[in-house]
Amino acid sequence: MRILINKLLLPILILVLAPAFTCQAAPESMTLDDFVAIAMGNNPRIEIARQQYMGDEGLLTQARSLYLPRLSGGVSYGRQYIDTELPVTEDNVGTGLLRASQLIFDFGKTTGLIDTQSFGLSASAENLAQVYHDIVFQVKSSFYSVLEAKRLIGVAEQAVSNYEQQLYRAEKFYEAGVRTRIDVTNAKVNLSNQRLNLLRANSNYKTSRVALEKVIGTIPNNGDYEPVSSEPALEELAAEKPAMPGPLDNLLLTAEENRPGIKQFQFLIQAAESSVTQAKGDYWPTIDAVGDYNKFETDLASLSDQWQLSARLNWEFFSGFETEGKVAEASAQLREVKAGLRDFELEVTQDVTDSYLRADENREGVDIADQTVELAEENLRLAEGRYKAGIGDLLEFNDAQLLYTENQSNLVITYYNYLTALARIDRAVGVTPELAEYDLTEIKQSAE
Repeated sequence: MRILINKLLLPILILVLAPAFTCQAAPESMTLDDFVAIAMGNNPRIEIARQQYMGDEGLLTQARSLYLPRLSGGVSYGRQYIDTELPVTEDNVGTGLLRASQLIFDFGKTTGLIDTQSFGLSASAENLAQVYHDIVFQVKSSFYSVLEAKRLIGVAEQAVSNYEQQLYRAEKFYEAGVRTRIDVTNAKVNLSNQRLNLLRANSNYKTSRVALEKVIGTIPNNGDYEPVSSEPALEELAAEKPAMPGPLDNLLLTAEENRPGIKQFQFLIQAAESSVTQAKGDYWPTIDAVGDYNKFETDLASLSDQWQLSARLNWEFFSGFETEGKVAEASAQLREVKAGLRDFELEVTQDVTDSYLRADENREGVDIADQTVELAEENLRLAEGRYKAGIGDLLEFNDAQLLYTENQSNLVITYYNYLTALARIDRAVGVTPELAEYDLTEIKQSAE
């Protein structure tokens, strides 16, 4: 009977426990490249820039259409009376009109408009490229914040473990009559405080993940993921940290050649110059050709089918100074864009220089923090040994442990500040490794 019950219960237990084992599957490991790829397809700012590019492409199509023939037609039906026509003076009249027109020359108005929209489209492409650089930097910065928070959890966990061991020693010494009750109480207080720090570290990690998810525009794998990196252990961070990208002078030259914002301003200047040409075109005539064909459906003899082909010249000699105003407006916009380029070039120089100096500062800071961690670790070992030997007090150990934890945290924070500063240099000079395969042609295709 017992065997029969076991046989019946075994399948039930398997069905009950199977979901539990399934839920314990390891989260999906995701690298920086994975997050960048997700952001490229989901960040709303990229979609906004793409649609702006598509809109400017439509404006260019509209401008080019002015040089193409225009074909239109229409029909009408009504009753018409002619008092000089006999014997029929009145009849229902159906009319069909087919018209073709072609712009021949307008002294730069249409050409200027086409050039304006063409350069504007190129500027829009550079704006889209800049958005890509900005988003990759934001992904990197958020990703490094997640890794930093994750490392700080490890630092807090190690501190909790050390305080737990110290509490154990204090209790044993108290039981042996070597130490007083205050050592045990003090150790418990320190352990509680460090557990609170661990709780905060875990909360900061969750918050940093939310910030990363906002940048990439989605929550990967329904939140069941783990950001991973091939970075070395804490004690190897200083020795294996990435190198600086190069001299500052070279970075400034690279930014001048590659920063999308500078290229965008250069195209905007060309667009503004074309707008001046377009505005000045109103001083001159417009020449076009028009062909009409009229089809009449009626019994009135005087209304027979007609066609007409003509060339027209339209010249507005005086427009109430409207043309002067348009030229003045376009010229002012040109000067404004040129001044904007000079201001932006100064901003780029500041951005590259500041990013470089911050990166160099944090590079040296990593080395200093690493040396300090080693000294703090040695100090902690000495304090722990003195306490065990009975020649040191708990206060000395607590100070040493606090100093060690603080310096570990400083090393982690400085290291990821260094990585973020390197990513900021990439953005400042306009050379982001993750976008090495992108060019304006690919950007255009992705927008379409």
